[in-house]
Amino acid sequence: MSKKIVTFTMSLKQSQFEVERLETEARAMGIEVNRALYRELSFDLKDGSPRVFVRGEELTPENTLGLWFRVAGTKSGKYTEGRNLAIRILREKGIFCVNSKGYLDWTRMGKISQHGVFLENEIPIVPTRIVYTKEQALSQNWEYPIIAKHEKGYQGKSVRKFDSQEEIEKFVNKINEKNLGMFLWQKCLPTRWDIRVVIVEGKAIGGMKRSAVGEEFRSNFSLGGKVEEWKLSDEERNLAEKVAKVCGLDYAGVDIMKDENDKNYILEVNRQCQFQGFEKSTGINVGRAIVEMFLAKNQI
Repeated sequence: MSKKIVTFTMSLKQSQFEVERLETEARAMGIEVNRALYRELSFDLKDGSPRVFVRGEELTPENTLGLWFRVAGTKSGKYTEGRNLAIRILREKGIFCVNSKGYLDWTRMGKISQHGVFLENEIPIVPTRIVYTKEQALSQNWEYPIIAKHEKGYQGKSVRKFDSQEEIEKFVNKINEKNLGMFLWQKCLPTRWDIRVVIVEGKAIGGMKRSAVGEEFRSNFSLGGKVEEWKLSDEERNLAEKVAKVCGLDYAGVDIMKDENDKNYILEVNRQCQFQGFEKSTGINVGRAIVEMFLAKNQI
C-alpha cells in the first residue's frame, strides 16, 4: 500500500494554488496527495487505541506519509481543536504532522501571542502598543503616522494607517470598544517594502522582497505588491530560522521589515503561508521542498 500526503482545507477553493503545487510535485515523485476537508475528519476515541478517519478511512502509518494543514477557521474553533486532536493521536503512531509543536503550543497563534513569544526570545519587534478603551486610545501620545492591525488579520486586509489624531478618533468612535483590544498599534516604518522568508523543515529556503505600489502602503502580493527575489544575509536567515524554531514550526513564512538604519524587525510569522508570489519571484520550487520534507521525516 502506497503512503499518501493528506492535506486539510476548509473548502476546495482555499489554498488552491498551494495544494495543487504540492499535488503536482508529489505526483512527479510517484506520491499521491489526498486533499481532505476538515469536516471530513472523524474520530473513534478509546483508551489505548484512538483512531483518526478521513471519509471513513483510518489514517495509519501504513497509508499516511504525513499531514499538512491549511487555515482551519477561527469562529467556533471546532476544526482547530480537531486538527490538534488528530496531531496528538497520529504523532503517537509515528505519523509526521507539519508544525505539530507550534499548533499544540498555540491553537490559535494570533499577532498578539506572537509578539509575546518574540519578546520572550529577544526577537526584535516594531514598537507596539495595545489598548482596551477609547479613552486609552485617544490619550496616547502617538507619533504619526501610526499603523493599526487586527491581531487575527491576514494578507494585510486589516492594516490601517493614520496620519492624525482626527483620523484615529474617527476610527475609534466607529468600532465597538470591546474590539479595541484586538488591535496592535505600531510605529510606521518609513520603508515601503518588507522581506518574506519561506521556511521548510526549519530552514530558510529563500527570500522575497515585497514592495508597495502606487498609493498603496501595504506590500502584500495579494494586494498588488511588487515581488522580486531577495538574497538573504546571514543575519536575516538566522533571524527567520530562530523565529520558526521558537514557534515550533517546520513550515512557515516569516516577514521581516527594516527601518531607515537597516535594522531588522519581525512583523509576524505565518504558519500556513501562501507561496505563489514567492515561487514566481525566486524560481524556488516550494512545492517540491515540502514533499521532500515529508520524505525526509519518513526517511525515504
